[in-house]
Amino acid sequence: MKQSARAWTSVASFVALLLGACTSGPTVSLERSGKPLLVRHPALYPETIQYDAQRRSFVIGSFREGAIYRIDDAGGVRRLVDDPRLCSVLGLALEPERGRLWAVNSDLGASLKPSAAGPKRLAAVGVYDLGTGEAVDYVDLATLLPGPHLLNGLALDAAGNAYITDSFAPAIYKIDEQRRASVFLQDSQFAGEGINLNGLVSHPGGYLLVVKKSDGALFKVPLRDPSSFSRVHVPARLIGGDGVTLLGEKDLLVVANKTPAASANSVSWLTSDDDWASAKVRAAQPLGDRYPTTAVLRDRDIFVVSSQLNELIQAPAEQKPRLAAEATIEQVGRVTR
Repeated sequence: MKQSARAWTSVASFVALLLGACTSGPTVSLERSGKPLLVRHPALYPETIQYDAQRRSFVIGSFREGAIYRIDDAGGVRRLVDDPRLCSVLGLALEPERGRLWAVNSDLGASLKPSAAGPKRLAAVGVYDLGTGEAVDYVDLATLLPGPHLLNGLALDAAGNAYITDSFAPAIYKIDEQRRASVFLQDSQFAGEGINLNGLVSHPGGYLLVVKKSDGALFKVPLRDPSSFSRVHVPARLIGGDGVTLLGEKDLLVVANKTPAASANSVSWLTSDDDWASAKVRAAQPLGDRYPTTAVLRDRDIFVVSSQLNELIQAPAEQKPRLAAEATIEQVGRVTR
C-alpha cells in the first residue's frame, strides 16, 4: 500500500515499518513491569498521554489546570503550553513532521480556569508548536451542533485532517488542513447514557476506529464515506473503553476504566484479520483501581497514564481544591516483535 511521508511518521505506521506488522502483526506481551513513574504536580490530572520521540519525553494534558506538560524519565514536570483559553485538556495528538501539537479543550466544571461558555458548552481544539508551545491556531466547534458538549478523543489522518469525538453529542467532527470545522458524522448509535464516543485512531487503511465508552462498542468509520460506518464485531464488550492505540494495521490497544455499570480498569490487546470487520481480544491486563485513561508506545514499551480523574470529576465543587492526586505513568506491556 502506498504511504505518504506523514503516514509513516505516525505511531501506527512506525510500528508497522519497524516490526513488519503489515503482514504478520506484532506480538504484544501485556505485563506490568518496572517501577511506576510518579508525576508529582498538584492537581495535574492528565487524561491523555503522548510521546515525543525527538525530545525523548512524554507529553500530557491537564484536566484540572488547562495546560500541557512535558514529563522526563525521572518524572520531572515542565510546562509546555500555557494558553489562557484552555480549560480542561483531554485528547492530544502529535504531528512531529510539522512540529505541531493538537489539543482538545472542554469544560466539565472541574478546572481551575472556568470557561466563559460554562460547563458542557466549551468545545474547541488548539494547535501549538511542539517545540516551544506557542499557539498556532484555535478552532471553535461549539456552534456546529446545539446542546451540551464534551470533546474528548482526537486523531490525525495522513492528509493532515483532525477528527474529534464528542462524548455528549452523538457526533464526530472534522478539522481540515485549512482549519475549517464541520460535522464529519452524526448518528443515534453514538448516543447513550454518560460518556459515549471516546478514543479514536486513524487507520492507514483509510478509516477511523472509535470506541464508545458507555456500552463498549467499537466502530469502523471510512474517511471517504463516513455514513457507511459499521460496528466491529468483538466477542467481549469494551465497556469503559477510553483510549485506543493502534499498533501496525491489525493490532489495537484499548484502555478501559469505569462506567456506572462496569469497572474494567484494564488494557486489552485486540487483533483483526479481516480489516476490522471483526476483532478478537488476544489478552487483557488488569491495572487496579486507578482509573487508567490512555496508552502510548515509547519505542517498544507500552505505557498507561492514570490519575483517578473520576474522583476529580465527581467531587463536589468545594472539595475539588483539596484534591491533589499524583499521576502515574506505568509500563504495562511490550511489543516483542
